[in-house]
Amino acid sequence: MDIKDLVSVEEAAKILGYRKSSVALLCRQGKLEGAFRIGHQWLIPRTTIENYEKGPQGFAAIWKRRREAEIAADEEIAEGSDDKENLEREILACMRTLIRKFNRLEKIIAQEKNQA
Repeated sequence: MDIKDLVSVEEAAKILGYRKSSVALLCRQGKLEGAFRIGHQWLIPRTTIENYEKGPQGFAAIWKRRREAEIAADEEIAEGSDDKENLEREILACMRTLIRKFNRLEKIIAQEKNQA
């Protein structure tokens, strides 16, 4: 690999449309294949930057992972739906969670009324 085939964090940030700190974070996390450090400077293969596919960021990424987990859980339930006891336990756990959240909501509403 020639030095011309490498880009700095600054160049990569311009190409990707990210901040330099975001590109450096991707390097530290190992998400940019072939990136390496010389001293304090990251160097990244140009082909890695050119082939990098941006995924959802921030809350979009969180919601995507959450939705994928929900779908996987639904599929798991569908596959094991003949296990009545496990299904009942899962439903009860969901109901307990909803009750706790409903109670929290009631407390918040009561506090807002007291403040008004």
